[in-house]
Amino acid sequence: SSSPAEFSLWHLPSPQPELGPYQHPQLTKPCSSVPQVLKSCTEFIEKHGIVDGIYRLSGIASNIQKLRHEFDSEQIPDLTKDIYIQDIHCVGSLCKLYFRELPNPLLTYQLYEKFS
Repeated sequence: SSSPAEFSLWHLPSPQPELGPYQHPQLTKPCSSVPQVLKSCTEFIEKHGIVDGIYRLSGIASNIQKLRHEFDSEQIPDLTKDIYIQDIHCVGSLCKLYFRELPNPLLTYQLYEKFS
């Protein structure tokens, strides 16, 4: 088993070729199938984010970067801090940023043909 320090709360490690392009041992464990950044942000949004345009409106860029830095630093940020409660859209924006930065799209390149 890998130590937690080997896994960033923001980035998943590179897939292992023998497991296929979209499989990783960290993702096959039932308790860790969702990256911590998505788990924390979506739980927070479900509890506090019932506002118009939670994913449509962008948060303040400096708050998004601060929140990302906290996840990059292997911490699980306290999303109930005033800075995040007052700019709740930064939490939704961080989720969108995570999906944009995936090395492979969520709907993989192999599926593009089926959507056209």
